[in-house]
Amino acid sequence: MFSELARLAVHNLLRARARLAMTVGGVIVGTTAVILLIALTIGLQRAAEAGFGESSALTEIQVYPGFGRDGSDTSPPLDNDALIALSQIEGVAAVIPFLELASWGQIQSGDYFGGGQTLGVDPRYLPYLGANVSEGELVIGRNQAVAGGIVAENFYDPQAEEYQPITVDLINSELVMTVYNRDGTSTRDIDLQVNGILTPGTSYDYAIFLPIQDIIDLNEWVMGEPADPDTFVYSQILVRATSRETAGPVAEAIRELGFNAGGMGDFLNQINGFFSTMRLVLGGVGGVALLVAAFGVANTMTMAILERTREIGLMKAVGATDRDVLTIFLIEAALVGLLGGLAGLGISYVIQNLINQAVRNLPQGEGGGGIIFLPVDLSQIGGNLVVIPTDLALFALALATLVGVCAGLLPALRAARMTTVLALKTE
Repeated sequence: MFSELARLAVHNLLRARARLAMTVGGVIVGTTAVILLIALTIGLQRAAEAGFGESSALTEIQVYPGFGRDGSDTSPPLDNDALIALSQIEGVAAVIPFLELASWGQIQSGDYFGGGQTLGVDPRYLPYLGANVSEGELVIGRNQAVAGGIVAENFYDPQAEEYQPITVDLINSELVMTVYNRDGTSTRDIDLQVNGILTPGTSYDYAIFLPIQDIIDLNEWVMGEPADPDTFVYSQILVRATSRETAGPVAEAIRELGFNAGGMGDFLNQINGFFSTMRLVLGGVGGVALLVAAFGVANTMTMAILERTREIGLMKAVGATDRDVLTIFLIEAALVGLLGGLAGLGISYVIQNLINQAVRNLPQGEGGGGIIFLPVDLSQIGGNLVVIPTDLALFALALATLVGVCAGLLPALRAARMTTVLALKTE
């Protein structure tokens, strides 16, 4: 029965092809606007996410002590008890404590001087840093270090009249680290060996990692007193979440314990929130076009009913029920929406390809290319400024069809409620 009603609805639509084309045209414009505007925000969001680099940075959560406005410590100390508490949070893959050198560690290579943030870490935790080595190996030992990717590029010649950064081969050079005591009255020289250089682009670009016991020994010498196990605290703690999705809940759980927590994942969540808002706004703008198209569909269906009033009466006279009449006109309205949605989707794919190809053909600058008015580097995602995922395409088709059904509902109800005698008397 439904198939017969559907064939009748298709036949009725084809009787007024010109009017059908104009009505469908409005749905096409609205559907295309919704798809392209939302697809633009998806492309920009993916470009922004690609700019964060390695996915490991998105699972990092830096834990710091919390301080009040008066400078007082308002959080639990970063001690061994904190390590235990953090490790018990659901979604935590690793808890890595760091101890910073309490003095400046100047590194000398021949006539050149440099340095970086000197951090002590347990050698067993190095694989959990989420960083790879571009040179050497990820191994530290007594007076053996791993350096960040930018440390080697920040050396200088103290005899030069103008500062000029100099790059030093840290792995194959003889290095001496000079550490100053608290008063600056004496120094300690360490023959330093760098075993590996981290790949640039991480949060450790300017760090120098030594075994944590080495830093403890150096800090005792710098401060002139042994470390007290009862009051010993770490400088900072790195919490590694099991996945990008769990990073947010883990960070929130850390804050509930009283610590300050932050990382790339939090910033990414803010970015995603911004793009979600943008998607709603631009989707609403496209929705206005679909709303206008809905009035066109309603007007078309109303005119069709007025023209076919006598026909409706004949249908009821030969046994058609109110439900049958309602179904016919709702199918017609749904087909108008579906045809407009399919055509709009096809046009959207064509425009998507044209825009993306134009973006790829733009001249690339030294930064890897992009569009000057966008705060993202589109070269990182292959120049795909407009992205239409499958779920967006299906959503657009469903929305266009729903708009057609909703727009044709009142006219269809009007047709279904017509009295058979009055409909037959209509000229």
